[in-house]
Amino acid sequence: MEQQRSGIPSFEARAELSMELLHATEAAALACAGLLGKGDPDRVSDAAGHAMRGALERSGLTGTVALSPRHQAHLPLGLVIEGGERKVDLGVYPVEGASQVARGHINAVSMLVAVEPGGFAHLPAVSQVEKFVAGPGARGAIDLDDSIVDNLRRIAFARDVRVQDLTIAILERPRHQELITEVAASGARIRTLEEGDFASAVMAALPETGIDAAIGIGDLHATLIAACAVRCLGGEFLVRLLPRNDEELKNVGEGASHIYGVTELAPAVDIAVAITGVTGGPLLPGISFGSGYAETSSLVMSSRHATVRRLTTRHHLPGDPG
Repeated sequence: MEQQRSGIPSFEARAELSMELLHATEAAALACAGLLGKGDPDRVSDAAGHAMRGALERSGLTGTVALSPRHQAHLPLGLVIEGGERKVDLGVYPVEGASQVARGHINAVSMLVAVEPGGFAHLPAVSQVEKFVAGPGARGAIDLDDSIVDNLRRIAFARDVRVQDLTIAILERPRHQELITEVAASGARIRTLEEGDFASAVMAALPETGIDAAIGIGDLHATLIAACAVRCLGGEFLVRLLPRNDEELKNVGEGASHIYGVTELAPAVDIAVAITGVTGGPLLPGISFGSGYAETSSLVMSSRHATVRRLTTRHHLPGDPG
């Protein structure tokens, strides 16, 4: 299945950067899927990171790891992977939701973003940001300086539904209790997620996931990676920096009140995104295993080619006579 975002079909999938990334997210997802429910999140992260790095080393890319929401033993920040002539900067998350995989829960994904060298946004160094993500229909309807209730009313108006019909994704964190109370008071429904800074943002921007917006406080690196996917999807993404100490406040300077839009968060000309489901959820089905094969479901996006693809791939496992 292929969803085109322009009137011109693409016949150049083999040349798309996102297709190169897909091999790496599939490898990472497959490597950790066998650890589903086995209670060892560190082993899940290690397996996914090792597999993603190996796939990148076999690709036609030379990539520098520029964004990583969490420390990755196999893909640390600043690592240069010598894979080929084409040079890119990478945002890596071999598995978002390692603890979800370890406990057998939903919504874990493997994701990878590539942009031209220097193409990621360079924001002041802070740990966390306030974010509000919605789909293409809500472009221009969100204002971080306005109340949650008014923002949800405008989103509902833009979508020609009632506020009560909206479903809002919020990570289940103590810092979000007041936010959850505000959203509940508006009448909107709430989908609380244990993990998923990245996945929740993509769900909010992608039609037919059942999520109309994702709000809350999130990690800066996950936010910048997610903004690349949301830009490819044509969604809305607003962010305000949240300095947590004097050092971060000094880094932010006079920009503490600035609200960043999606084009500031994802300024690259050539954005490529690959996401592969691990345990399944509203965003993507998880990996399924059959007799001698495993099947993955992925999303691949390209800003240059203006494409968003859903791909299902059957991987024949060693020993399968087919």
